[in-house]
Amino acid sequence: MKTEKVTINLSPVELAQIDFLVEKGLYASRSDFIRLATRKQTEEHKKVIEQFVDPIDADFGLEEKDYKGWSLGIVGFGQETVERVYKNDGIMDLRVIGLLKISKDVDPVMFKKILKRAHISGKVIAEPEVKAVIDELNEHKNL
Repeated sequence: MKTEKVTINLSPVELAQIDFLVEKGLYASRSDFIRLATRKQTEEHKKVIEQFVDPIDADFGLEEKDYKGWSLGIVGFGQETVERVYKNDGIMDLRVIGLLKISKDVDPVMFKKILKRAHISGKVIAEPEVKAVIDELNEHKNL
């Protein structure tokens, strides 16, 4: 799995404690410690996340005319999905925690007509024109 680099600030005492645990062989590295601590905390708060996340198909399924609901993980779609929503007079209400990947074939004009709201906590991979449509409506600006 691809990883993202982040910068965090720790006190000298916190960092020394991590280094001590690494020296004692409990963790392979600082990154290993932080990654495992992050997993533990997200697992601890899993029920909070699950309150907002609907189990949906990664291509949105879109049997109904509207897509509404949270998606957790890697979500992707292309022009076929956009056309299906558009033809059914539907809307997209994108709410993603993770990675949103929109294929290069998506028509930004048509996409703008169906996208009513976006809340993306994570990364968006899309053509600049499509990303601009999402950025305009994104309620959660990436940190």
